[in-house]
Amino acid sequence: MFNLVYVATFVATYRIKTLGVQRGFQQERVEARLMLLFRRPLEAVRPIAAGNGAIVKKGVDWAMAERFRDALMTCGIRCEVEEEKAPPPRATLAEYAAQLQSHLELLDPGRRWTFMEAEGELFGVPGPESPYPLELLVPLESMYQEWLGVSLAASEDLLRHTAGMVLMGNTPGMVEEAVRHLLPIVRNSAERGQAMLAAARGYSPLLFRPICEGLEMGLAFHRGTVTHRVARAHLEAWGLTEDAAFEAAFANLRARSTAPLLPTPQGVFGGGWEDGYGSSRMLLPELIKAAVPDGRPVVMVPTRGVLMVCSDQNEVAMGAMLKAAIEAMREEKMVMPRLLRLVDDRWQIFVPPSLTRRLNSLSKYVEGNDYRLQKELLKAHEWASGRNRCVVTYLVGKLGPEQVRTSACTWTRDMPSLLPKTDLLYFADPSSLDPPITVSWDAAMPIVGALMQRTDDYPPRYFVEGFPNEVQLAQLADIAAAARREAKEKALAAAQAAQAALAAQNTRPMLDSRRMQNVAAVLNRPVGEVLRSALGRKAGAKPAHAR
Repeated sequence: MFNLVYVATFVATYRIKTLGVQRGFQQERVEARLMLLFRRPLEAVRPIAAGNGAIVKKGVDWAMAERFRDALMTCGIRCEVEEEKAPPPRATLAEYAAQLQSHLELLDPGRRWTFMEAEGELFGVPGPESPYPLELLVPLESMYQEWLGVSLAASEDLLRHTAGMVLMGNTPGMVEEAVRHLLPIVRNSAERGQAMLAAARGYSPLLFRPICEGLEMGLAFHRGTVTHRVARAHLEAWGLTEDAAFEAAFANLRARSTAPLLPTPQGVFGGGWEDGYGSSRMLLPELIKAAVPDGRPVVMVPTRGVLMVCSDQNEVAMGAMLKAAIEAMREEKMVMPRLLRLVDDRWQIFVPPSLTRRLNSLSKYVEGNDYRLQKELLKAHEWASGRNRCVVTYLVGKLGPEQVRTSACTWTRDMPSLLPKTDLLYFADPSSLDPPITVSWDAAMPIVGALMQRTDDYPPRYFVEGFPNEVQLAQLADIAAAARREAKEKALAAAQAAQAALAAQNTRPMLDSRRMQNVAAVLNRPVGEVLRSALGRKAGAKPAHAR
């Protein structure tokens, strides 16, 4: 083997500068191709399409620069290659990737590896003889930095060790070693849906089991710096059944979770593991129940590493958990924006009346973000495939006298569309002067559900190609009219209740003239003066919360 840790390689390096979209190419199609090439959202690739001399890659050799330039030009981007100064006397990430690849090829000769410079990753595709029939995506940066920090003598051993970790389970007889490093994980179902769409080079189905609506458990293989989510092809390569893999993972998690949950003054329990698997502990009912002797346990898992537990009888604690979840959401992608209550060893969505509005707002915010990311990926696939299906936007607004956040989407005539699942459905006919018919999703399903085809996407999408006929539209219009009448009645009742409360608040007790005369006699002061003084004190008094 060769080692380049301290070898100075003073060769020319190059950078790629973008100059905008090529003539004859559509901006949106170019952006869609760039999203698939880089596997990045729309806002990340727009500067590349804009051009203006943006540098998309630097420090690469001529061959890599040519490949990068050709890939960008195929997407419809004008670009040029510029020469840079010689690299510093240390191994580059590309050189490290080449050395690691040589070790990986010794362990799995049939696998084809590609170094993706832009992402800093090695991508391996199994060959016909590979005993491990699954694509591998290996992030290199952390392993590269660790490799740079060791001595020249130790660098070769570290490369062999790293290659073995990456290909753990790739050879027969390694099942026992793989089982030791399995752990259960809790994830938002939208994360798996986005992974399916973002896998431009092919997708291997991930292993998962539903927990409740929008939340699922999976398996992770975690050893050292190598962590990847387990797919069904992993189990086939290891010769493991799904039940055996989950059983081993739960045993490993229990071994890590011997310490009890710790309370806070508000009555919220949490753990001090700090291993990134805090949310996974919600899958250990014995740990959860031990912390909540009274009532039923309620949990919130705002991020992967955070677990919060309290009793369903402690509203103060549930409010504190919700506040902490909102703070955590600002730092990291949220796992679950809802409270979950344990009933008969099953987790169910729980909405306390006092937190209904805040929980609804949080869930709509998270769902809106999930649908926004999904829409960008779906649009890229639609453009790249040449299909003309409309990816309908997930809308959120405030409705009713209480201004409750409500989601909605539009089903348009003669427009094949992918609809998100929302609270309300708008049925719009561009050729008609009538306003759209607005019906709740649940009320519309018995009438138009047969026209909708559920896709494999998550968050859920429904493909619609046709439009309700006249009979169905009349039924929907009747439902919409009844809903409007009910809403007006509720609004009128709410207004009357508010007026009654205001009138009761403004009512003042009448001052007794006989009592004023008695007070005036005692004080030897005129009644009018006593009355003015009393009214003055009453007007100047502050409410208790304002003192």
